[in-house]
Amino acid sequence: MNLYPDQGRVQRLRTARGMTQAELARRLDIPTSALSRVLSGHQPIENDDSVRLAEALDCSQEVLTRPTSDALYTRPWLRAYADAPQKVVEQYLADTLLALEAFSDLRLKRLPERLPVFTGDLSDDNEIEAFATEVREAADVSSMQEVPNVTRASERLGCVVLPMDNELGKHLGMSLFVDGIPVLRVSRPSGDGGIPGDRQRFTVAHELGHVTLHSSCRPPDSAEQAKEIEKQAHRFAAAFLLPGDSFLEDLEQTGRGRVTLATLARLKERWGVSVKAMVVRLQQLNRIDVDQARSLYKQISARGWNKNEPVDVDNERAIWLGRAIAQRYTGENPIDEAARLTGLHRSYFESWTDWEPATPANVIELHPRGATPRMSTSYSRG
Repeated sequence: MNLYPDQGRVQRLRTARGMTQAELARRLDIPTSALSRVLSGHQPIENDDSVRLAEALDCSQEVLTRPTSDALYTRPWLRAYADAPQKVVEQYLADTLLALEAFSDLRLKRLPERLPVFTGDLSDDNEIEAFATEVREAADVSSMQEVPNVTRASERLGCVVLPMDNELGKHLGMSLFVDGIPVLRVSRPSGDGGIPGDRQRFTVAHELGHVTLHSSCRPPDSAEQAKEIEKQAHRFAAAFLLPGDSFLEDLEQTGRGRVTLATLARLKERWGVSVKAMVVRLQQLNRIDVDQARSLYKQISARGWNKNEPVDVDNERAIWLGRAIAQRYTGENPIDEAARLTGLHRSYFESWTDWEPATPANVIELHPRGATPRMSTSYSRG
Protein backbone atom coordinates (compact mmCIF):
# COMPACT_ATOMS: atom_id res chain seq x y z
CA MET A 1 0.00 0.00 0.00
CA ASN A 2 1.39 3.37 -1.03
CA LEU A 3 1.15 6.35 1.33
CA TYR A 4 1.10 10.11 1.06
CA PRO A 5 2.94 11.25 4.22
CA ASP A 6 2.02 14.58 5.72
CA GLN A 7 4.90 16.97 5.03
CA GLY A 8 4.57 18.87 8.30
CA ARG A 9 4.30 15.67 10.30
CA VAL A 10 7.45 14.16 8.80
CA GLN A 11 9.32 17.43 9.22
CA ARG A 12 8.42 17.63 12.91
CA LEU A 13 9.36 13.99 13.52
CA ARG A 14 12.70 14.16 11.72
CA THR A 15 13.55 17.49 13.39
CA ALA A 16 12.75 16.00 16.79
CA ARG A 17 15.08 13.13 15.90
CA GLY A 18 17.83 15.57 14.94
CA MET A 19 17.91 14.76 11.22
CA THR A 20 17.98 16.99 8.17
CA GLN A 21 15.95 16.00 5.12
CA ALA A 22 19.18 14.96 3.36
CA GLU A 23 20.15 12.76 6.31
CA LEU A 24 16.71 11.18 6.31
CA ALA A 25 16.96 10.47 2.57
CA ARG A 26 20.29 8.72 3.14
CA ARG A 27 18.70 6.60 5.87
CA LEU A 28 16.04 5.55 3.36
CA ASP A 29 18.62 5.09 0.59
CA ILE A 30 16.65 7.27 -1.82
CA PRO A 31 17.62 10.56 -3.52
CA THR A 32 16.81 13.73 -1.60
CA SER A 33 14.90 14.98 -4.64
CA ALA A 34 12.68 11.88 -4.56
CA LEU A 35 11.95 12.39 -0.85
CA SER A 36 11.11 16.04 -1.55
CA ARG A 37 8.57 15.02 -4.19
CA VAL A 38 6.98 12.59 -1.75
CA LEU A 39 6.78 15.12 1.07
CA SER A 40 5.38 17.80 -1.21
CA GLY A 41 2.54 15.44 -2.12
CA HIS A 42 3.52 15.07 -5.77
CA GLN A 43 3.97 11.31 -5.50
CA PRO A 44 3.23 8.60 -2.96
CA ILE A 45 5.86 6.62 -1.11
CA GLU A 46 5.99 2.90 -1.77
CA ASN A 47 5.14 0.56 1.07
CA ASP A 48 8.67 -0.73 1.67
CA ASP A 49 9.99 2.83 1.80
CA SER A 50 7.17 3.92 4.11
CA VAL A 51 8.09 1.10 6.50
CA ARG A 52 11.70 2.28 6.54
CA LEU A 53 10.54 5.90 6.94
CA ALA A 54 8.46 4.99 9.99
CA GLU A 55 11.38 3.03 11.45
CA ALA A 56 13.77 5.95 10.89
CA LEU A 57 11.38 8.34 12.66
CA ASP A 58 10.47 5.87 15.46
CA CYS A 59 6.75 5.88 14.77
CA SER A 60 4.02 3.82 13.12
CA GLN A 61 3.13 4.16 9.45
CA GLU A 62 -0.25 5.57 10.43
CA VAL A 63 1.43 8.50 12.18
CA LEU A 64 3.14 9.50 8.93
CA THR A 65 -0.16 10.49 7.34
CA ARG A 66 -1.59 12.23 10.39
CA PRO A 67 -2.00 16.00 9.81
CA THR A 68 0.33 18.16 11.88
CA SER A 69 -1.34 19.58 14.96
CA ASP A 70 -1.99 23.30 14.69
CA ALA A 71 -0.46 24.23 18.03
CA LEU A 72 0.06 27.82 19.07
CA TYR A 73 3.44 28.25 20.71
CA THR A 74 5.87 30.94 21.72
CA ARG A 75 9.53 31.03 20.82
CA PRO A 76 11.81 30.37 23.80
CA TRP A 77 13.23 33.46 25.50
CA LEU A 78 16.82 33.16 24.36
CA ARG A 79 19.05 35.66 22.60
CA ALA A 80 18.22 34.31 19.13
CA TYR A 81 20.33 31.30 20.17
CA ALA A 82 23.55 33.10 19.24
CA ASP A 83 25.53 30.68 21.40
CA ALA A 84 23.38 27.59 20.77
CA PRO A 85 23.36 25.35 17.69
CA GLN A 86 20.21 26.22 15.75
CA LYS A 87 19.71 22.56 14.83
CA VAL A 88 19.61 21.54 18.50
CA VAL A 89 17.22 24.35 19.40
CA GLU A 90 14.84 23.38 16.60
CA GLN A 91 15.14 19.74 17.66
CA TYR A 92 13.94 20.48 21.19
CA LEU A 93 11.20 22.75 19.95
CA ALA A 94 9.86 20.01 17.64
CA ASP A 95 10.23 17.42 20.40
CA THR A 96 8.27 19.64 22.80
CA LEU A 97 5.43 20.05 20.31
CA LEU A 98 5.29 16.27 19.80
CA ALA A 99 5.25 15.73 23.55
CA LEU A 100 2.39 18.14 24.25
CA GLU A 101 0.41 16.71 21.35
CA ALA A 102 0.89 13.19 22.70
CA PHE A 103 -0.16 14.21 26.21
CA SER A 104 -3.31 15.79 24.76
CA ASP A 105 -4.12 12.74 22.64
CA LEU A 106 -3.74 10.51 25.69
CA ARG A 107 -5.93 12.86 27.74
CA LEU A 108 -3.46 12.87 30.59
CA LYS A 109 -4.72 14.64 33.67
CA ARG A 110 -2.72 17.79 34.23
CA LEU A 111 -2.35 19.61 37.51
CA PRO A 112 -4.47 22.78 37.64
CA GLU A 113 -2.51 25.79 36.47
CA ARG A 114 -2.02 28.42 39.15
CA LEU A 115 0.90 30.27 37.66
CA PRO A 116 0.79 33.95 38.64
CA VAL A 117 1.32 36.48 35.86
CA PHE A 118 3.54 39.49 36.41
CA THR A 119 1.85 42.82 35.69
CA GLY A 120 4.39 45.15 37.25
CA ASP A 121 7.40 47.06 36.01
CA LEU A 122 10.15 44.71 34.77
CA SER A 123 12.75 47.41 35.35
CA ASP A 124 11.90 47.54 39.06
CA ASP A 125 13.88 44.93 41.03
CA ASN A 126 11.69 45.43 44.10
CA GLU A 127 8.58 44.46 42.13
CA ILE A 128 10.31 41.33 40.84
CA GLU A 129 11.33 40.46 44.41
CA ALA A 130 7.75 40.84 45.65
CA PHE A 131 6.44 38.82 42.72
CA ALA A 132 8.86 35.96 43.48
CA THR A 133 7.30 35.77 46.94
CA GLU A 134 3.84 35.61 45.34
CA VAL A 135 4.95 32.74 43.10
CA ARG A 136 6.41 30.86 46.09
CA GLU A 137 3.10 31.16 47.91
CA ALA A 138 1.20 29.91 44.86
CA ALA A 139 3.54 26.89 44.84
CA ASP A 140 2.83 26.25 48.54
CA VAL A 141 6.33 27.28 49.61
CA SER A 142 6.54 29.55 52.64
CA SER A 143 8.32 32.86 52.17
CA MET A 144 10.54 31.94 55.14
CA GLN A 145 11.78 28.51 54.05
CA GLU A 146 14.01 26.95 51.40
CA VAL A 147 12.40 25.45 48.29
CA PRO A 148 12.66 21.69 48.92
CA ASN A 149 12.27 20.81 45.25
CA VAL A 150 12.12 23.52 42.58
CA THR A 151 11.00 21.11 39.87
CA ARG A 152 8.05 19.81 41.90
CA ALA A 153 7.14 23.38 42.84
CA SER A 154 7.02 24.27 39.14
CA GLU A 155 4.81 21.27 38.46
CA ARG A 156 2.45 22.31 41.25
CA LEU A 157 2.11 25.64 39.47
CA GLY A 158 0.94 23.81 36.34
CA CYS A 159 4.21 23.72 34.39
CA VAL A 160 5.19 20.69 32.33
CA VAL A 161 8.87 20.00 33.03
CA LEU A 162 10.77 17.82 30.54
CA PRO A 163 14.45 16.87 30.40
CA MET A 164 17.01 17.62 27.71
CA ASP A 165 20.07 15.54 26.82
CA ASN A 166 22.15 18.50 25.70
CA GLU A 167 22.96 21.99 26.82
CA LEU A 168 21.94 24.78 24.45
CA GLY A 169 25.29 26.46 24.12
CA LYS A 170 25.68 28.26 27.45
CA HIS A 171 22.05 27.62 28.33
CA LEU A 172 20.97 24.74 30.56
CA GLY A 173 17.28 25.20 29.91
CA MET A 174 14.60 26.73 27.74
CA SER A 175 10.95 27.58 28.25
CA LEU A 176 7.92 28.33 26.13
CA PHE A 177 4.12 28.15 26.04
CA VAL A 178 2.36 25.54 23.92
CA ASP A 179 -1.37 26.17 23.55
CA GLY A 180 -1.16 28.21 26.74
CA ILE A 181 0.64 25.49 28.72
CA PRO A 182 3.96 26.58 30.29
CA VAL A 183 6.73 24.13 29.42
CA LEU A 184 10.18 24.08 30.99
CA ARG A 185 13.00 22.06 29.40
CA VAL A 186 16.02 21.42 31.63
CA SER A 187 19.26 19.55 31.01
CA ARG A 188 19.40 16.28 32.92
CA PRO A 189 22.54 15.36 34.86
CA SER A 190 25.15 13.55 32.79
CA GLY A 191 27.46 11.95 35.31
CA ASP A 192 31.01 13.17 35.91
CA GLY A 193 31.26 16.76 34.78
CA GLY A 194 27.50 16.93 34.33
CA ILE A 195 25.07 19.51 35.65
CA PRO A 196 25.27 19.84 39.45
CA GLY A 197 22.03 19.91 41.37
CA ASP A 198 22.46 23.53 42.46
CA ARG A 199 22.81 24.69 38.83
CA GLN A 200 19.85 22.55 37.80
CA ARG A 201 17.69 24.08 40.55
CA PHE A 202 18.70 27.62 39.58
CA THR A 203 18.01 26.82 35.91
CA VAL A 204 14.47 25.63 36.69
CA ALA A 205 13.84 28.76 38.77
CA HIS A 206 15.28 30.91 35.98
CA GLU A 207 12.98 29.34 33.37
CA LEU A 208 10.07 29.70 35.79
CA GLY A 209 10.98 33.37 35.87
CA HIS A 210 10.67 33.59 32.10
CA VAL A 211 7.18 32.02 31.95
CA THR A 212 5.90 34.23 34.76
CA LEU A 213 7.67 37.51 34.03
CA HIS A 214 7.76 37.39 30.23
CA SER A 215 4.56 35.58 29.24
CA SER A 216 3.41 38.60 27.24
CA CYS A 217 6.86 39.59 25.94
CA ARG A 218 8.35 38.80 22.57
CA PRO A 219 11.65 36.90 22.37
CA PRO A 220 14.56 39.35 22.31
CA ASP A 221 15.53 40.90 18.98
CA SER A 222 18.94 42.11 20.10
CA ALA A 223 21.75 41.14 22.43
CA GLU A 224 20.90 44.11 24.64
CA GLN A 225 17.27 43.03 25.01
CA ALA A 226 18.37 39.46 25.69
CA LYS A 227 20.78 40.63 28.37
CA GLU A 228 17.99 42.56 30.07
CA ILE A 229 15.45 39.73 30.18
CA GLU A 230 18.13 37.30 31.34
CA LYS A 231 18.96 39.70 34.15
CA GLN A 232 15.27 39.87 35.12
CA ALA A 233 14.93 36.06 35.12
CA HIS A 234 18.11 35.78 37.19
CA ARG A 235 16.75 38.25 39.72
CA PHE A 236 13.51 36.29 39.97
CA ALA A 237 15.39 32.98 40.41
CA ALA A 238 17.59 34.42 43.15
CA ALA A 239 14.60 35.86 45.02
CA PHE A 240 12.59 32.66 44.53
CA LEU A 241 15.37 30.45 45.92
CA LEU A 242 16.82 32.84 48.51
CA PRO A 243 14.07 35.07 49.98
CA GLY A 244 15.86 38.06 51.43
CA ASP A 245 14.67 38.19 55.04
CA SER A 246 14.98 34.45 55.68
CA PHE A 247 18.31 34.10 53.93
CA LEU A 248 19.87 37.01 55.81
CA GLU A 249 18.49 35.74 59.11
CA ASP A 250 20.06 32.35 58.40
CA LEU A 251 23.36 34.07 57.60
CA GLU A 252 23.32 35.79 60.98
CA GLN A 253 22.58 32.56 62.83
CA THR A 254 25.01 30.38 60.87
CA GLY A 255 27.97 32.70 60.47
CA ARG A 256 27.26 35.25 63.21
CA GLY A 257 26.98 37.82 60.46
CA ARG A 258 30.39 37.06 58.90
CA VAL A 259 30.31 36.34 55.17
CA THR A 260 32.98 33.70 54.59
CA LEU A 261 33.25 30.81 52.17
CA ALA A 262 32.91 28.37 55.06
CA THR A 263 29.64 30.03 56.11
CA LEU A 264 28.31 30.05 52.55
CA ALA A 265 29.16 26.37 52.11
CA ARG A 266 27.13 25.58 55.23
CA LEU A 267 24.23 27.67 53.94
CA LYS A 268 24.38 25.79 50.65
CA GLU A 269 23.49 22.59 52.52
CA ARG A 270 20.13 24.11 53.44
CA TRP A 271 19.28 26.32 50.48
CA GLY A 272 20.59 24.20 47.58
CA VAL A 273 22.09 27.23 45.83
CA SER A 274 25.70 27.57 44.68
CA VAL A 275 28.17 29.62 46.69
CA LYS A 276 28.74 31.94 43.74
CA ALA A 277 24.99 32.53 43.38
CA MET A 278 24.80 33.37 47.08
CA VAL A 279 27.55 35.97 46.65
CA VAL A 280 25.49 37.57 43.88
CA ARG A 281 22.40 37.45 46.08
CA LEU A 282 24.18 39.11 48.98
CA GLN A 283 25.15 41.94 46.66
CA GLN A 284 21.54 42.28 45.52
CA LEU A 285 20.46 42.51 49.15
CA ASN A 286 23.17 45.15 49.86
CA ARG A 287 24.71 42.86 52.46
CA ILE A 288 28.14 43.00 50.83
CA ASP A 289 29.70 45.54 48.49
CA VAL A 290 31.53 45.13 45.19
CA ASP A 291 34.97 44.89 46.83
CA GLN A 292 33.91 42.15 49.23
CA ALA A 293 32.24 40.24 46.41
CA ARG A 294 35.40 40.53 44.33
CA SER A 295 37.43 39.17 47.23
CA LEU A 296 35.08 36.20 47.63
CA TYR A 297 35.26 35.43 43.90
CA LYS A 298 39.07 35.41 44.08
CA GLN A 299 38.93 32.99 47.01
CA ILE A 300 36.48 30.79 45.11
CA SER A 301 38.83 30.70 42.13
CA ALA A 302 41.89 30.01 44.29
CA ARG A 303 40.16 26.99 45.87
CA GLY A 304 39.11 25.59 42.50
CA TRP A 305 35.44 26.07 43.31
CA ASN A 306 34.61 27.58 39.91
CA LYS A 307 34.44 24.05 38.52
CA ASN A 308 33.87 21.99 41.62
CA GLU A 309 32.14 23.56 44.61
CA PRO A 310 31.86 21.70 47.92
CA VAL A 311 28.51 20.28 49.07
CA ASP A 312 27.01 18.45 46.12
CA VAL A 313 23.26 19.04 45.85
CA ASP A 314 20.96 16.25 44.71
CA ASN A 315 19.63 16.55 41.17
CA GLU A 316 15.86 16.82 40.83
CA ARG A 317 13.40 15.06 38.58
CA ALA A 318 9.87 15.80 37.40
CA ILE A 319 7.18 13.32 38.43
CA TRP A 320 3.92 14.48 36.82
CA LEU A 321 4.29 12.74 33.47
CA GLY A 322 5.27 9.32 34.81
CA ARG A 323 2.46 9.40 37.34
CA ALA A 324 -0.11 10.67 34.84
CA ILE A 325 0.69 7.83 32.41
CA ALA A 326 0.62 5.24 35.22
CA GLN A 327 -2.76 6.52 36.42
CA ARG A 328 -4.18 6.52 32.89
CA TYR A 329 -2.93 3.04 31.98
CA THR A 330 -2.76 0.59 34.86
CA GLY A 331 -1.32 -2.44 33.06
CA GLU A 332 2.18 -3.85 33.46
CA ASN A 333 3.74 -1.45 30.95
CA PRO A 334 1.93 1.94 30.95
CA ILE A 335 4.55 3.53 28.68
CA ASP A 336 4.16 0.75 26.12
CA GLU A 337 0.42 1.37 26.13
CA ALA A 338 0.91 5.11 25.70
CA ALA A 339 3.32 4.47 22.83
CA ARG A 340 0.89 2.09 21.12
CA LEU A 341 -2.01 4.51 21.32
CA THR A 342 -0.04 7.47 19.97
CA GLY A 343 1.91 5.53 17.36
CA LEU A 344 5.18 6.84 18.74
CA HIS A 345 8.02 4.54 19.78
CA ARG A 346 8.46 4.14 23.52
CA SER A 347 11.85 5.87 23.16
CA TYR A 348 9.97 9.18 22.93
CA PHE A 349 8.25 8.61 26.25
CA GLU A 350 11.45 7.35 27.84
CA SER A 351 13.22 10.54 26.80
CA TRP A 352 10.41 12.60 28.36
CA THR A 353 10.39 10.73 31.69
CA ASP A 354 14.01 9.66 32.26
CA TRP A 355 15.91 11.98 34.62
CA GLU A 356 18.61 9.53 35.67
CA PRO A 357 22.26 10.57 35.39
CA ALA A 358 24.58 8.63 33.14
CA THR A 359 26.96 7.54 35.93
CA PRO A 360 26.76 7.10 39.73
CA ALA A 361 27.29 10.23 41.79
CA ASN A 362 27.34 10.69 45.57
CA VAL A 363 25.20 13.64 46.54
CA ILE A 364 23.92 15.37 49.65
CA GLU A 365 20.18 15.83 49.80
CA LEU A 366 18.80 19.17 50.99
CA HIS A 367 17.94 19.18 54.65
CA PRO A 368 16.46 21.71 57.05
CA ARG A 369 18.71 23.79 59.27
CA GLY A 370 20.01 21.72 62.16
CA ALA A 371 19.52 18.35 60.46
CA THR A 372 22.43 16.02 59.74
CA PRO A 373 23.58 15.86 56.08
CA ARG A 374 22.75 12.51 54.49
CA MET A 375 24.64 10.93 51.62
CA SER A 376 22.70 9.20 48.84
CA THR A 377 23.70 7.56 45.59
CA SER A 378 22.13 8.01 42.16
CA TYR A 379 22.64 5.08 39.81
CA SER A 380 23.19 5.05 36.07
CA ARG A 381 20.54 4.23 33.50
CA GLY A 382 20.15 0.69 32.35
